[in-house]
Order: sequence, then C-alpha cells, then structure tokens
Amino acid sequence: MLINILQQASLFSELNLHELQSIAAILKIKREPKQTLIVEEGEKGDRLFIILKGSVKVSYYTKDGREVILSILEQGEMFGELSLLDEQPRSATVSTLESTELAMIRRADFQKLMLENSHIMLKIMNEIVSRLRRTSQVLERISTMDVPHRLYVYLLDRCKDAGIQNKTGLCVIKIPTHQIIADQLSTSRETISRAISSLKNKKVLIAEKKRGEIAVDIISLETLRMKLD
Repeated sequence: MLINILQQASLFSELNLHELQSIAAILKIKREPKQTLIVEEGEKGDRLFIILKGSVKVSYYTKDGREVILSILEQGEMFGELSLLDEQPRSATVSTLESTELAMIRRADFQKLMLENSHIMLKIMNEIVSRLRRTSQVLERISTMDVPHRLYVYLLDRCKDAGIQNKTGLCVIKIPTHQIIADQLSTSRETISRAISSLKNKKVLIAEKKRGEIAVDIISLETLRMKLD
C-alpha cells in the first residue's frame, strides 16, 4: 500500500522498487482527524510531509485575521519542503480538511535523499516553482478580479487539472465546500453560494449524483469569463 502511494507521488515516480523500499523504511506515519493543524506559519520546520490519504489546505492569514487558502493538496502530494531547504520558519499554515494519513521525512534523511537522487532535487525545484506561480496567480486574481471572474477562472482551472469529460462532453470535477471556495477566493460563503446557484440556473453547472461532484459546461463558462476580461 505505502509503496503504491509513493509511486503515485510525482516526487518518487522515477524510483525503482528497491529505492522506494529504502524510502518507505525512513518514513514515519501519522494519522490526524479532520480540522487538525499540522504546521503553522512562522514555526520551525524539520520535516517534509507526504499525503498518503485525505487532503489538507495550505493557507495564510491577513493582518485582519482573514484566512486565504492558497491551495488544496491531496493524496500523493507533499508540503513542508521549503523549510527543509532554507531552514527558515514555515511559510504557510497547513491543516487537514478530512481524516488524513501522512508520511513524514526528517530533514537529515531528506537531504541525504536529494544528494543520492539528483532527479528528486529537480522535481523538488519544479514543484516549488509551480507553487510560487500558483500563489502569485491567487494573489493577482484577488487583487484584480471581481468575485464572479475569480470563480469562473477557478472552475476552469479545476477542469483543466481534471482533464475528464463525461459522455455529454461536460467536464466533471469534485469541488470543496462553498466555505472553502470562498476562503480560496477571498470572499464570503454567501457570495459564492449565490454565484454558483446562478451558474446552475443557467445550466453552466449541473449537479452530479455523486456528492461533491459537478459537471461544468466549459464552453459556456469560458464565454462568461471572456465577457469579463
């Protein structure tokens, strides 16, 4: 089970079975319930975390105490790598969105791992650059776009990441709660609920039978987005 999950993680996808087994041997497993604080912005970081099961939110708090969610991470994804590389305090707060199982790697083991596997170092760098770009996009959208525009781009991004269409040609995606979307887009839950209801009334969004999933008419949503550009 652990080896299979490690293979799915982009960080370790190019390792052979022996290398994966060596990594599994140095991991410490931790299980946390929903809404548990894992790392806090500003604290000292000495471990990298890999999500084996569940999901977490990565966020920061504005000066007035408002939470802004930078990203949602799920199975196979990692967090906490920045503090291991520069030995600076944690740059964001991470907490669980559901019951979550984590694998942890200590700094000394992590550094040894990167020295022995150069492609892991490259993947770490790629992941850091990708996250910086996403964070920059989040902050830019919050400062320059109105809420409907932010929501349209958010949904289109999730469709792009999913890359899945059902038989009718609609993109089916899993979306978090309205409150989490609101925290990601720096607005209120009520505003997001109204915007999503409006899109459902226009048949741009169609609720799926499976809870938490929604079908998106990409062409219609893209047309709405372009009108706001």
